[in-house]
Amino acid sequence: MKNLKSLLLLAVIPFVVSCSSGDKKAASAEEATKETAVDKVEKEFNYPIPTSFEVTKMLQDAQAGFVLGITNDAENADQYVTAYSKAVNLGVYGADLSYASTYNRQQETMDFLNASRKLIQSLNISSGFSMEMARRVENNLQNKDSLINIITEAFYDTYTFLNRSSQERTSLLVLAGSVVEGLYISSNLVISSGYDQKLLDVIGGQKSQVSKLVDLLGEFSDDENVQKVLPALQGIKEAYSKVGDKLTAEQFDDLQVAIESIRTQIVTP
Repeated sequence: MKNLKSLLLLAVIPFVVSCSSGDKKAASAEEATKETAVDKVEKEFNYPIPTSFEVTKMLQDAQAGFVLGITNDAENADQYVTAYSKAVNLGVYGADLSYASTYNRQQETMDFLNASRKLIQSLNISSGFSMEMARRVENNLQNKDSLINIITEAFYDTYTFLNRSSQERTSLLVLAGSVVEGLYISSNLVISSGYDQKLLDVIGGQKSQVSKLVDLLGEFSDDENVQKVLPALQGIKEAYSKVGDKLTAEQFDDLQVAIESIRTQIVTP
């Protein structure tokens, strides 16, 4: 179960690590919390699959630019009414937040934070999200070190709540949404780049995380909400099974169709 819980944290860790250095004055205000949730989480859990931040960082390292319009509209958060749609789209917004903050898109960062807060509150998850937390984030948008502390604390509280209240299925749905959105962002950047091999490699590198996610969801295959995503993810896993050391353009096309399909199903209100 500890290994499962470590995976459940992955959907929100992108909010944690997508930050680096910033204004020293604001950083000193957060210095008292240096032994933050990041440190606690890293000590307690081993991460068997990449976080959304790591995926978007790989995209940035491959010199992919930020593309407007491929993320989920933050305003859609108000239209998700079922527990399933709220959970999977919390994961989607986690990946979107990672993408926006990696590229220093401050307005989008705030928009996705607010969308995530709405879904967390709507799911009745007791966590660190509050007006005070939002204010701290807004005041530290120029200071990425401080953002690490603030956002990590909030999402660590969220996952502590889910795990302690035995809501593993909800956590896995959040994780599924995050993985799918990471794949979707990556695939769109591959297309916009004209099938750049560096970006194809980023997609190819997500093969193992899809396989592990499918295996975890399979433990709850009798769950109605899990069944809404599991078959499509199994299809993506099957497409990945044909991929060797390098993802080819033809193999990518097969993957992209499957990714587009499940992503559309997830984000459509």
